[in-house]
Formats: sequence, structure tokens, C-alpha cells
Amino acid sequence: MARTFTAKAHPHRDLPAYPILPFGWQRDAFIHLVERVAPHLGIGRAAAHTWTRLAAMTRPTDWVEPDREPSVYAAASELAKMLALSEARLRAHTARLEQAGLLERRTAANGSRSRHAGTGLFFSGVIDRFSDLLALDAQLTTARHKAIYLRGQRSTHWRCLRRALEQLRDVASQDARVQAMEDAWAAWPRANRLHAMTLDALAAHEREADTLTRAALDLLEALQKSVDQPLENERSHLQDTSEDFSLSCDARAEDRLPMAEPAFAQPSRLTRVSGRPDAADARKSGTNAAGREWLTKLGPERLFRLASPEMQFYLSGRADPERLRFHDFIWTAERRVLELSIHSSAWSDACTAMGEDGATVAMLILDARRDDPVAPIISPGGYLRGMTRAWLQGHLNMMGSLIGLSERRRREEAL
Repeated sequence: MARTFTAKAHPHRDLPAYPILPFGWQRDAFIHLVERVAPHLGIGRAAAHTWTRLAAMTRPTDWVEPDREPSVYAAASELAKMLALSEARLRAHTARLEQAGLLERRTAANGSRSRHAGTGLFFSGVIDRFSDLLALDAQLTTARHKAIYLRGQRSTHWRCLRRALEQLRDVASQDARVQAMEDAWAAWPRANRLHAMTLDALAAHEREADTLTRAALDLLEALQKSVDQPLENERSHLQDTSEDFSLSCDARAEDRLPMAEPAFAQPSRLTRVSGRPDAADARKSGTNAAGREWLTKLGPERLFRLASPEMQFYLSGRADPERLRFHDFIWTAERRVLELSIHSSAWSDACTAMGEDGATVAMLILDARRDDPVAPIISPGGYLRGMTRAWLQGHLNMMGSLIGLSERRRREEAL
């Protein structure tokens, strides 16, 4: 909260007391705050730039001392020259700024300004609005992060739908439903247009994109069942969800291998191991084949049970555990990235290194281990960056981590 002072006698001197910035704030930081929120106060870019330069002409101490008032006393003609503006343009800007409550003009009868007469441009009013401006800035920051998240989700849907449609063309290119999905996909706004959309419009579009993507995956599964032939995008018939397959199997061979492709996923990128020249040889090894079989048997239900309660909450809202697709896990992981305040660059780096699927499994492990009774995760963002570095160095033990989570769940259920 801003520490503000009404016009009353200074406790030690017979001087007026003016509003000041709260403890820890200085003039320049406050100027940057006003710059960020000015467009949402109805201030044009040119007028906001004028305010910034005028505020920078004041003494920094005037913003934090209660017996001083930040102000500019130079004549309008001189200010116009200093700002490289015409006097008419400067008057228009200051009038708009005064209307928005960002400054106050006090002039003598003849329009003159002087420190002695107490006339000029004054900034006490905007300091009085500190709390409102700070709240607006926080609101805009939240909206900006939400928009970044929604654009990322739309990008995820776009890639998944593209892969699903590629497979649908191969198996049912003449199906009217496939053509309708192709047409709907073609009508999506381009990525650069997403930045101009309102938050509500962007959220609505993301929901529509998610719905279309799931419809394509459902159609793909229906066609797979009709021809009784597994498709790359769907679960293998090898998976028997009633089978009692234990995750506490011998992980000595698998725990150092790259993650294999989940059989219930859309086409995966987990077999792409960036920065690891021996990845091709590892994929050819018998032990890696065992890892693929292990993940095939894992399936969505078991992966769901390993997830944190927060992840399970979102996943349950999308489908029953046995009907989940890996697209649902990616969608949920990206939501948890936002909620855990993980910087978008950490998630982007993880996706670049491990692929979306690998980064999603990493997020599932990270999220489930946040409340680990032995070694809880204090900094989710730092932990994700550490996992990315370990992956690039060939040291990330995701299979072993999943096995550890499974054992922990067994112990918790036994209590």
C-alpha cells in the first residue's frame, strides 16, 4: 500500500506534506509502472512518452520525501523545444495526461510557470493513485501470462491435430467427417493473429481447438476399431488394462534409457534425443526394446495414478482414466507449468530438448514429487531446468523416477 499524506502540517517543520511512493519504490521504477499501464488508461503512445520524459525531469528525491512535490517549472515554450514537440502538440498531450490523472497543471493568470509562484506541472496526483496503478499492472501481467499460456495450448492442439489429420487422410481421405475437420482446421487464425485477439476470444478459440483435436483422435480410434488394425496414433491392442503389471520391475537396464513412445499417445517425439549422438544405437538395443514394452504396458490409467492430485483433477475433467490420450497429459502439463509459476522459457527449453512428450513426463514426475516427504521440490522451475540439462547429458532417469513414484503410491495406499 502506498504511504500517502494529506495536506497537513509537517510534524517538524511548517511545510505541507505531500503523497510519496511506498517504501522501496523510486522514481524510475514508478515511471516504468506508469508506462506499462498507460495504454489501458486511454493514453496514446505519444502522450505516454511525453509523460515519461516530463517525469524524468523531476528530482528523484521529490517522489519519496513528504515535504517535496515532484514538479516541472519550465515554460511551455522551453519544454516544447526540449521534447522536440510543437507547443500545440505539447498542450494537447498535457491536457490528455491531466484528464487521465497523471499530472496536474498549475499556471498563473498569464499562463506563466515558476518555482517561486508554485506553478508548473505537478505529479502528486499520480502518486496518490499508486495502489490503483499497481493493481492494474498486476491484472495486466496476469492477463498477459494467461494469453501466453493459451497461445501455447493452441500450438499444442495445432501440432497434434496436424498429425492426426495426416493419418486420417491415409485411412479415410474420402470420409466427409475428415474433410469437415480439414476445413475447420484451415479456418483457424494464424499464430500471428492470436496476439491481436482479446483474452475471451483467445480462450474460446483454444477450447474449440481442443474440442476439434479430441474429435479427430476419437475418429481415428473409431476407424482403427473398424478395421481392427492398430494405428500409430492410438493404443496398442497389446495393452491389457486388467493385467497386473508392476512398475517395480527391474529398472537396472531401463533407467538410463531415453523415454520410449507411449502406445496410447499421438505420434511421439520421445525417441528424438537432442544432443545425444549415441541415441540411435541405444534405440536399437534390446534393453530399449524392453523399455518400449514397459511403457506400452504402463498405459494411461497407470500414468494417471502416478500423477499429482492437481494433475488428476484436470485429467479427470477431460476423460475417464482409461480413455485419456497423451494429448490430455500435454494439455494438463502446460496448465501446471502456469500454476507452478515455471517460466515459459524453462518449459520451452524442456520441449526443445526432450520433445513435448518427454517434457510432459518430466512435468508429471516433477509435479508428483513436489510434496515428497524425503526430498520435496522447492523450486519447480529450477528443477525442470535441471531435468533438461540431465537429459541433454544423457543422465536423466525418468523411468526410474516413475518406478519410484509407483512404489510411493503403493506405500501410501497400504497405510
